[in-house]
Amino acid sequence: MFERQEQTKVWSPPARILLFLVVAVPVCLFCAVIGTAIAWVWLSLEQELPLKFSQMTPHQKFIFLAVTISNSYLPLALLTVAFMRRTNQISLADFGLNRKNWMRDLALGVLVGAAFVLLMLAFYSLTGLVRFEPVSEISWKQWLVMSLWLCPLIGLTEELVFRGYLLSLAEKWKGKIFAIVFTGVLFWLAHLGQGNVHEFLGALAMLTTATTFAVARYLTGKIWLPIGLHIGYDWATLSFGGDIGLGFPSLTEFYPNAPTWLVGPPGHAGVLDFAFSLLLLLVIAIFAPKLAVRDKMQSNRGGEKQNGERASCDFGRSNDSPNSF
Repeated sequence: MFERQEQTKVWSPPARILLFLVVAVPVCLFCAVIGTAIAWVWLSLEQELPLKFSQMTPHQKFIFLAVTISNSYLPLALLTVAFMRRTNQISLADFGLNRKNWMRDLALGVLVGAAFVLLMLAFYSLTGLVRFEPVSEISWKQWLVMSLWLCPLIGLTEELVFRGYLLSLAEKWKGKIFAIVFTGVLFWLAHLGQGNVHEFLGALAMLTTATTFAVARYLTGKIWLPIGLHIGYDWATLSFGGDIGLGFPSLTEFYPNAPTWLVGPPGHAGVLDFAFSLLLLLVIAIFAPKLAVRDKMQSNRGGEKQNGERASCDFGRSNDSPNSF
């Protein structure tokens, strides 16, 4: 009788997904509103209160977004981990939070994500499709805040939500393919207010990026590589991809010499952006399994070493036993 009662308490994956969305979305929006109010008061103390976001200076926009993002993403990350811990019969490792070689995977992801964007921008520059010019006046304090706080916070939080909690539950619901598609669509919906994500080409680029992160999660068995990829991708794009109109301090200005559908303005995806996204997906699909193989070999070696130590200890104890010769 007690076993039946305990089984009824175990929620199904779709019920857990629905509960998480019902709780997480309002909490994130509420915290974002609080952050917006804090930023509004902050800006009003500096000078006259801006009436519209479009009328703010880049400095004001950055403060506004930095406070809003920090106040909404950090609670969302903590809430996601709390949901992970409350999920029955699933450990944090099942959500990809495996501590083995996590720093290596995270650092590698940051390097690959940043290198991918920089190579893409270098291709645009060398082919004359885009002209890049250094920004004359740069707020290095804001750039450091973006680089060391905002990009890591955004990458960590979004990957915990989409490739951590939701991907794992969706897989238990209807398998890996469904999980990749389902979380990719949710990831796209969460970014509808950015760039041309609402258009067909922008949607394809966003869904490809989400698929890349999900494939990295599955092939390595951990979430650290997609977190690093997300951080590196955002950092390089915001630092060198031109001003996207949100106040993030870019180090270069972006002047396209090609149609917008080909390379897109800053913050928008073009045909070549989509092609490079497919290339990154291919690279991750080829090389990510090698990390899993390396981890497996290290685990096997560690297991053999432990077995050898146990055998030597047993051998030593057998010689000291009263029944030995």
